Amino acid sequence: MAKLKRPKEKPIELKPQNKKEWYEQPNLLAIILAVIAGVLYVVTLQNEWALDDVISITRNSFTQKGFAGISDLLSKDSFVGFIGSASDLPGGRWRPLALISFATEIEIVGWKKTANANNFGLAHIMHFNNVILYAAISYLLFQLLYRHITKKVWPSVIISLLFIVHPIHSEVVANIKSRDELLSWFFLLLTLIFALEWKNKEKIIFLALSTTLFFLALLSKENGVTFIAILPITFFCFTKMKWKNSFIATTPFIAIVFFYITLRFSIIGFVHKEIAEVMNSPYLYATPLEAFATKIFVLGKYILMLFLPLNLNYDYSYNQIPYTSFSDWRVLLSIAVQLVLLVYAFKEIGKKSLIAYGILFYFFSVFIVSNLVVDTGGVMGERFVFQASFGFLIAIVAVISLLIKKIIIDEKVFKPVIVGVLMVIVIPCSYKTYSRNKEWKNDKTLFIKDVIINPNSARTNNGAGTSYIFLGDEAKDSALKKACYDSSVYLLKKALRIHPKYIDPYLNLGVAYNRKKMVDSAEYYWNKARALQPQNPQLGEFDKVLVVDFLSKASVDYIKGDTAQAINDYRKAVKYGSKDFKTLYNLAGIYFTVRQYDSARIYFNKTLVLKPNHPDALRAINFMDRIRK
Repeated sequence: MAKLKRPKEKPIELKPQNKKEWYEQPNLLAIILAVIAGVLYVVTLQNEWALDDVISITRNSFTQKGFAGISDLLSKDSFVGFIGSASDLPGGRWRPLALISFATEIEIVGWKKTANANNFGLAHIMHFNNVILYAAISYLLFQLLYRHITKKVWPSVIISLLFIVHPIHSEVVANIKSRDELLSWFFLLLTLIFALEWKNKEKIIFLALSTTLFFLALLSKENGVTFIAILPITFFCFTKMKWKNSFIATTPFIAIVFFYITLRFSIIGFVHKEIAEVMNSPYLYATPLEAFATKIFVLGKYILMLFLPLNLNYDYSYNQIPYTSFSDWRVLLSIAVQLVLLVYAFKEIGKKSLIAYGILFYFFSVFIVSNLVVDTGGVMGERFVFQASFGFLIAIVAVISLLIKKIIIDEKVFKPVIVGVLMVIVIPCSYKTYSRNKEWKNDKTLFIKDVIINPNSARTNNGAGTSYIFLGDEAKDSALKKACYDSSVYLLKKALRIHPKYIDPYLNLGVAYNRKKMVDSAEYYWNKARALQPQNPQLGEFDKVLVVDFLSKASVDYIKGDTAQAINDYRKAVKYGSKDFKTLYNLAGIYFTVRQYDSARIYFNKTLVLKPNHPDALRAINFMDRIRK
């Protein structure tokens, strides 16, 4: 009997169970968020130098030395390389890490010091590095949120995305100088990630990494000091630790802060100088109550700007935000809102509320830049809420999610609603960020744009007025050139109406009138500056300009036959060029021509003091001696 053949069994194909779609894969989403950040800020790669780049890069003698300047950057106040002496700002500045990164880029790329060199190629590279750093921050934000805070994919995506597109961050990324903010936040995020890994996995290597990164954050900018308050609530909310152990776990980081403070003071000392200029001491003219009320108002303004980042500006100094009082309803509203938020946060933090954590993260972060304890040298700044905005967004997303869940029960409807709300926010914010990035192209673009929306700041009017001088210099058409100089004069005079003791507009008005060939007006404004600050180093250069201008004007007046005016012009040339023998000889010569020999003799003798063998001066004196005999 034939054997029956058994049919061949097909191998069973094992299908992967619960395979995640691409939009549920955390690492891929983190990379996508980083790419979005890079794309959003790619427009900054064509930008040039702007605003405080002059302090940290273009006129910083230490960073321009490349590697050779690193020892100075580590051992001196961060402003010394720019101004040549200890900083006049209260408290001093020691933020070497960002400056060392600039010095490294200059060492690699090179700094051209020729007269026509603008070094824009280097600027583009530095902008690129800022964008890469921001993309890395975006990646870390998601990883921190997903692995330790929300522990869910989509809340982490939403918070990260809102942070990435928020227009208030444009200043930090688009201004090269603000790399100190980027580096600080980059290292602080890593500090949080490894600190939580340390407590969750109990591996000492994570503590070593976390404390080292925390120290690097402090070397980038002082903001990291706030983590002494943030770390305990982070340990409590996102590990199994109780309050007591959370504070104990913060001890190594407190030790790092004490080490940093000791090191800082040993290098730059404790700088405390009385500042007599309101541009660097914003509450100089305010009473103590006015100053306190204005600071509370500014804290409220920060919250409003995080909700509605509409009129962004590089400067909020005197007198864009006027002093106010506790009778101002806006101050009272600011107090009420912040008290409600703080009371709620302290009440709910014991329940490990995400909303409470976000609120406290925000307030602890913003406190150091609030001017309530440490004078920042400015009334407010968009960069000051870069770190704080993370806590703000955590709280906002948690609140919105909670509200939508209460309104919508059906899970199928919930997700589309969340996506719809997100797009309503993300699209206009992305456009605003993109357009704001373009406005940071250079000083001229930034200053002229911002004076329109910030018309009451003396600094923005001075900046825009100066920019119009440069535009006038570049203009080929004579009518356009005149219009630019006229605009400059208008804005600079407006700056002086806001702040009559502000020296920069006086100096710049002199330049504007010099361009308009109005030498008497130029002299007037430069002398107004001289009265405010006699030792200002720019005045010596402007005096040389006055000598040339008055000599030229004297020649024109003499040709016209106006000898009296020509003599007056020569006298003014001598006033600003008393050490120039040619100027003295010219004045002596015109006195000689009109036969005022006594005056001529005086200036011929002064010429001979500077040029003892001047042949024409000697012949003139001999001639006058023969006439006298």
